[in-house]
Amino acid sequence: MKILSITAIVLFTSQGFSFGQNFQGEKLVPKPEKPKAATCAPPTTTTFLELNNVRAMVHTAGNLWQRPNENLSQYEVPKNSGIMALFTAALWLGGTDVNNQLKLAALRYRNGQDYWTGPLSQVYAETTYEECEKYDKHFVTTKDEIRAFSAWFETGLSDQQNGTNQQAVLFPNYQVPEIIKTWPAHGNTALGQDYYLGPFYDFNNDGNYNWQDGDYPWYDIKQDKQCNIDREVSLYGDKNFWWVMNDKGNIHTETGADPIGMEIRAQAFAFASNDEVNNMTFYNYVLINRGTQTLYNTYFGFFTDGALGDPYDDYVGCDVMRGLGYYYNGDNFDGDNSGFKGYGYSPPAVGVDFFEGPYQDDDGMDNAFGIDENEALNGIGYGDGIIDNERFGMRRFLYYSNTTNGANINQTDPIAASDYYNYLRGFWKDGTKFVYGGSGHISDPQADPLSPCDFMFPGTSDIYGWGTGGVVKPNWTEQTANNTPNDRRFVQSAGPFILKPGAVNNITVGVAWARSNGGDPFQSVETLRRADDKAQALFENCFKVMDSPHAPDLTVQELSNEIILFLSNAPNSNNYQEGYSEVDPFIVPPSPNDDKTFRFQGYQIYQLKNKTVALSDLTNPMKARLVAQCDIEDGISRIINFEFDEELGFAVPKEKVNGENKGIRHSFQITQDVFAQGQSRLVNFKKYYYMAISYAYNNYKDYNPNDPLSLDGQKMPYIASRKGPMGEVKIIEAIPHNPMPEA
Repeated sequence: MKILSITAIVLFTSQGFSFGQNFQGEKLVPKPEKPKAATCAPPTTTTFLELNNVRAMVHTAGNLWQRPNENLSQYEVPKNSGIMALFTAALWLGGTDVNNQLKLAALRYRNGQDYWTGPLSQVYAETTYEECEKYDKHFVTTKDEIRAFSAWFETGLSDQQNGTNQQAVLFPNYQVPEIIKTWPAHGNTALGQDYYLGPFYDFNNDGNYNWQDGDYPWYDIKQDKQCNIDREVSLYGDKNFWWVMNDKGNIHTETGADPIGMEIRAQAFAFASNDEVNNMTFYNYVLINRGTQTLYNTYFGFFTDGALGDPYDDYVGCDVMRGLGYYYNGDNFDGDNSGFKGYGYSPPAVGVDFFEGPYQDDDGMDNAFGIDENEALNGIGYGDGIIDNERFGMRRFLYYSNTTNGANINQTDPIAASDYYNYLRGFWKDGTKFVYGGSGHISDPQADPLSPCDFMFPGTSDIYGWGTGGVVKPNWTEQTANNTPNDRRFVQSAGPFILKPGAVNNITVGVAWARSNGGDPFQSVETLRRADDKAQALFENCFKVMDSPHAPDLTVQELSNEIILFLSNAPNSNNYQEGYSEVDPFIVPPSPNDDKTFRFQGYQIYQLKNKTVALSDLTNPMKARLVAQCDIEDGISRIINFEFDEELGFAVPKEKVNGENKGIRHSFQITQDVFAQGQSRLVNFKKYYYMAISYAYNNYKDYNPNDPLSLDGQKMPYIASRKGPMGEVKIIEAIPHNPMPEA
């Protein structure tokens, strides 16, 4: 059983089957006396999310990535490059009450504060200074440690039932991680908080979190969640930061607006991967309206300030169909500027996909995918046969510029609360509507004052004119408008909708980064779109990633002018005793009897150019070169994947391994430096770097692009490790030397 406060009470006590906004009652919580208003201090906790090729700074204070009290950021891609792709981001939330009074919470650079840490009471939407302090932390978990705990616990149960001792054999010296013991599953009901707080798996269905009963922070490791039906929010990713915020901890000094009474349960997460997902991070926010007032014309948005290398030479744009906003360079060279390190030639693009926003107002219908009222071109739940589960996607995309760089003052940073709200609704600071063309403001002679629009710089992606009243418009980008590149910001907004007391919504976004091999700067946007398609597919599959075989543990014995590398797999590896076997849910074989299972096939060991090389760089011969390989002796040796080539525009065959087909080995003598110029013998006392991966194989049917009867074959028979048993694939350092001391 899975328990989460925002849905557990509702779903198991409600008799209806409506899938609109959830509402939380007071059935299990007695009414406390009304507490005094809090005077919470600004949150201070900062943690780095750096599982893959991104190093992202995450704060409990409500914003992301900006280094505290500095005009610098920490959203670094590639990791360890010193180059930042984004500056900061935060939620913007706003609506008006029955008296048309604005309630709003937003954040930009923390010159002020609208968000604090900790849950709110269910009755009066209040908190205390002590509660804010208590929750000023990230609760950090990994999927692997949860999987290991579950396996350890269930093995112990089996031992009790069968009189065996497998737990001690398979999990020697196992210690339950502290985060599992102290997981914040329950709020303080004495303060009126929700009893159910952090999501957890309730092993014995008693409604209470107790790790000694087998309960754990809820990753869907049993893969029984149906995300198009099941509205409970689990933990996602290979590594996850969970925390809780509110907008009632003190006076709103960022916007000056009155608070909403919003409790926000946030998570930041990432996946270790050997493809484009290795350059991504993701963020989910569960938003619970603890306030007592109904808000009308409500909008939820996600604000992003880009800093794509040099932040002062950027363009922005959006892809309406994908719900994607993005930054790309204004020219083909991104230089260093004002302390920001540039990407150089052929700079990348970075984007934010607004996967899902708030629930659309209930209307008793399953609204369709289209451009009419109550329909959408992005978002989820449209036309799926389920009534009132429709979720806004990106309904508006707007940009504005740094105030200091000569931009139109009406298209610059918001100052008053009404400025934030205008941006969320699709209006400039002076109250004029966004219009199509030029800079999007009616003062621009290139703009069409008679053509209001919802999406700025959509290119040709608004193929049905969804943002222009059903009128399809010509291509419009910052390039076609010949705008001056600048320090841009953008907001992706969803609404309007009615926000009732107790309503539960959530926002999920993903950040993708991609770089083309050359050409116009917009080529990186095209590459980004393809990467974003993978992110979207991941979201639509409940963020379930097929676990490829874990990388082996790699150890080294250092000798004179040579090293010996050893491979092994610990009991907590999914390839323990080379037993990896995993069904790929994305395989749709032509026959139901075809094999959908990938099985362990072999190992590959690479020498790396230096210790900064990432797993996703292994196919780059300038950074990584194969030094050893072995595989099962079964007639399978050369394995070819058909992978998309961005320059050619179609899938091409790529050799992934040319196997020995001589059987599995676990030790390898290395005497040569494959990066050496001239003499290649390993040099004593020089540092060398190595990485080992496992790979698996499935070929349910041969694929041949030239045979119409073989187009449904397996294009990708090879998959390789994307992580190790307990996190990212490790790099080992080896220093050859004579192990015998001199006499």
